[in-house]
Amino acid sequence: MAGRPPLRIGQHGKIARIPLGGDAYLARCRYRDDDGIVRIVERRTPVDARDQHGKIAEEELLDALAARRAPSEDEIDSDTLVSALCTTYLARLQEEGRAANTMSTYEFALGKLNLKIGGLRLSEASAGRIDTALRAMSKQHGPTMARQAKTILRGALAMAVLVGALSSNPVNDVSRIRAKNPPAGAKALTGDQLGTLLVALGESDYCQANDLVDPITLLIATGVRRSELLAIRRQDIDLESGTVAITGKVVREKGVGLKRVDETKTAAGLRTIPLPQFAIEMLKKRAKQPRSGTLDVIFPSAVGTLRDPNNFGKQWRKVRDDLGAAASTSHTFRKSVATLIDDEGLSARVGADHLGHRNISMTQDKYMTRGRQHSEVAKLLDKAVAIKDE
Repeated sequence: MAGRPPLRIGQHGKIARIPLGGDAYLARCRYRDDDGIVRIVERRTPVDARDQHGKIAEEELLDALAARRAPSEDEIDSDTLVSALCTTYLARLQEEGRAANTMSTYEFALGKLNLKIGGLRLSEASAGRIDTALRAMSKQHGPTMARQAKTILRGALAMAVLVGALSSNPVNDVSRIRAKNPPAGAKALTGDQLGTLLVALGESDYCQANDLVDPITLLIATGVRRSELLAIRRQDIDLESGTVAITGKVVREKGVGLKRVDETKTAAGLRTIPLPQFAIEMLKKRAKQPRSGTLDVIFPSAVGTLRDPNNFGKQWRKVRDDLGAAASTSHTFRKSVATLIDDEGLSARVGADHLGHRNISMTQDKYMTRGRQHSEVAKLLDKAVAIKDE
């Protein structure tokens, strides 16, 4: 009588979900390690998680198995698990210095993807199977996460093509992932609306108490990204020349917390921006205020530490309706600056340099309805954003 078929290196057996009581489960399976020995691997439902059917425990187990063995490039063949190859691909991205936030997003998406194709080998990774998995992800977790999973698969399977394990990348034949209701995107505000908003900011007790007036003013004046705004240091501001240097961003790194890094979303993001006069006046007044904490950022938290971009966004969302700026985000000001640049007849090159875009196509396609400074942007902002006196 034929026995149980042997597991291949890096392969796991059937996963059992064992109830432990109290909405907790133990997920267990056999796994053949790199040394050829089959071992029992198990994971429990995380503390405080409600796991009625053991799905969460199984997700924890699959994540552990994916991290247990990641093949090197010379080990990739037709029997390599797609999930293991994806883990190798993410490790490569991390070695290349991909942003911590990006890696965290990809790792989360891969965990969900493994539930759909966790046992799939390269020889079984057809465009049809991948398409089915991604469509299921889109339906269950949304199109954004499905696109992230598709990006991971494209990069991982490209590695398999390079080493000859696949003749072509099946992701190239997968259908496009479309959202049922595509996001409308941030709506730009006019110069008059921005001027009115500046007045409303100064009159708002909430904005005064939560230090939103000056940061929002500088967002309106520059169109910088929220993470860039909160990383600006006093040494980055030159009031004599009327410029601010964008030299980094604030990010949250898993296991570390908030940190300031000397990099931006793209290399083009490292730039010097001329300031309109209303921003210069604001910064002069702020420079006279006592400093909070030991950091040198101009917009620290209430206790003097780095300010969390997400918390900053939540504070703005709480007050924006009262200020007549419903549905606006920090990205609204970025798009508003781009639109004012376009309305003034300045080139997409000017817009891309000012906003820190690597390609002018991004400025044209996403923001308009290399490193040079453009003082005309500051002048047009002073002209367009005329503060309304009551």
